[in-house]
Amino acid sequence: MTPSPPLLLAALLAAPVWAGAADSLSFRSWRARAERQEREKDLEAAASSWSNALSSWRESDGKPARAKAYCSRAALRERAGQDAGALSDWSECLALDKKNAKAFHRRGVLLLKDGKRVEAMGDFYKAIALDIRFAAAYHDRARAYEESGEELFAKEDYKRACDLGVKDACPKARSLKAGRTPPKPAAPEQALEPVPPAASDAFPPEAPPAGSTRGLKPGRKAPLPYAPRFADCRAALERCIEEGGAYGACVALRPRCDEKAVKGCCPAPCLKAFAKTAAQSSEAGAYRRHFSADAACAAPPPSDDDE
Repeated sequence: MTPSPPLLLAALLAAPVWAGAADSLSFRSWRARAERQEREKDLEAAASSWSNALSSWRESDGKPARAKAYCSRAALRERAGQDAGALSDWSECLALDKKNAKAFHRRGVLLLKDGKRVEAMGDFYKAIALDIRFAAAYHDRARAYEESGEELFAKEDYKRACDLGVKDACPKARSLKAGRTPPKPAAPEQALEPVPPAASDAFPPEAPPAGSTRGLKPGRKAPLPYAPRFADCRAALERCIEEGGAYGACVALRPRCDEKAVKGCCPAPCLKAFAKTAAQSSEAGAYRRHFSADAACAAPPPSDDDE
């Protein structure tokens, strides 16, 4: 039976209003369906629903909701072994949510799996910067360091992961060699007063000027001013890192020797070079380059006598 003209006209006029209302709810509807399917363990259907939700997304739905949809689909794709799709989705999520530590970590895991260790370590660093107690990120960054032959850094990250409850990291933390030679102790005549245990990283008070008798008992000679040593700089940095500090944070704590010549100060050229290199690559790479025992920046500047 053919509808009468009045009824047909009424249907045509009503159609755009109904369609517009459906469009405004579609993203939320697909999202609710995807979340329900995830709870029911129907993961393939959930991934499809998240795709429909993303296709239906509108500005009014909000960017945080879109980021969550990408991250949710990324996790499902990763579980299904669809690494390329998952990697793309994690990146889309992070473009919208730059403070998502879990997304940085998961993308790093996929990058490491693909052999892209430098990029992976960058993501692990970002994850840890957002969550200093992110145990899995420490563990996976340790794997990246170990695969790169950096056993010193791997050992430190495995130890941190172990302390945070990752049991698989504990044997690695014990078995890996430190890969470094401890700095030689200072000669007796140059030995410095020990740092008090309550403030292990505090700087000792500056020595009075040479020849000054301030604070000295009669008959005692004034101590010589502290002569900066790169070994002391490196020891202070390594102590900070072993206690869980990030490379950038530990370097930032070091005073410049040309401004404050105290035990633990670091050469200004090394501090400047670290900041520049870290901005272009990673803090770990910058640390290895500018605070190794034979770092070029630690060499004294040439004098006229060298010519």
